[in-house]
Amino acid sequence: MLVVARRYLYLGTGFGLFWLFWYIFGSPLAQVTGIVSPSESTSVAPPTHSARNATLGFQSILALSTGPSWRTRGLFAAANLTGLSIHIPPQPPIHPDLVTTFETLGSEYIRHPSHGASVAWLAHLDMIKYTIQADLDTALIIEDDADWDVTIRSQMVRVAESVRNLTKTPENETAPYGRDWDVLWIGHCGEYWEDLFETIFYEDPTACPHKYYLGFAQGDMERMPDHQRAVYWSANPVCSFAYALSRDGSRKVIELLGAGQDEAFDVSMMHACSAGKLKCISVVPEVVHQYFPNQKFGVKSMVDLGNGEQAGPDDSEFEHIMGSTENILESARCRALWNKRCLKE
Repeated sequence: MLVVARRYLYLGTGFGLFWLFWYIFGSPLAQVTGIVSPSESTSVAPPTHSARNATLGFQSILALSTGPSWRTRGLFAAANLTGLSIHIPPQPPIHPDLVTTFETLGSEYIRHPSHGASVAWLAHLDMIKYTIQADLDTALIIEDDADWDVTIRSQMVRVAESVRNLTKTPENETAPYGRDWDVLWIGHCGEYWEDLFETIFYEDPTACPHKYYLGFAQGDMERMPDHQRAVYWSANPVCSFAYALSRDGSRKVIELLGAGQDEAFDVSMMHACSAGKLKCISVVPEVVHQYFPNQKFGVKSMVDLGNGEQAGPDDSEFEHIMGSTENILESARCRALWNKRCLKE
């Protein structure tokens, strides 16, 4: 009898250990609570994996905006759809005399910014100063009418991989994009390219095909492989729809661009990139572009309004009617607001 009892005791103990192990590592409850097996816990995600998080691997995404409007409502609709976390810091007022003075800085032999371009330039500088004051390691700065693809989080993982390859980032570097850059230009209206440029190409079905690409850089695009995206050291990017800054990059931009003396903020930054004063990397085709309200309403840009052009219609007249976005296959704004595609062709 004693031998039989011991057998049942051992058998019961064995079944008990089996069910305990299954409960901890194999049960649905384990999946819900996030308990993982020892073998799973040893696997470490690559640094580029964090480029698909809510801030695309940057410490913060900051939107430059003067306040609530159709721009910000569409921006947050797109952000909610794609799971992005975007912060709009309050924009400090800019004294009119400062704007007037900024327009005239420099010699008579340089191109000066218009009044509206000066207002925009000073606003960008204030935003960059904010990144320094907040001690951000990296920040992605976007304009409030920016638009992007519904797949941007997976897109940015491939961008991060390519940036690391271009900059020859060591494998043990934990920053998703590495650290050997000042400006990462992911949103622009065109960029120059030559086949002698050191370029990282990769297949990307979400890249805008040549037949749909619009803008002054269309000829440069056609020399690149179609249905691919390119990452290379910047040559001539224009428009500041979206650009990331490293900690060092923020300080350099303030030092180099803080006194104006050029046509516009984006042009001045492009000149600093081309001259090698800033280490800049461009992504082509861009992954962020500008959304345009339906053109029949004649909605003006913030720079146009700053230059004194007559204000367009009230938001209520056009906001509910779909506009378009160039060079972005599946607009997050249009999908969020109208559940449609609005690629401008």
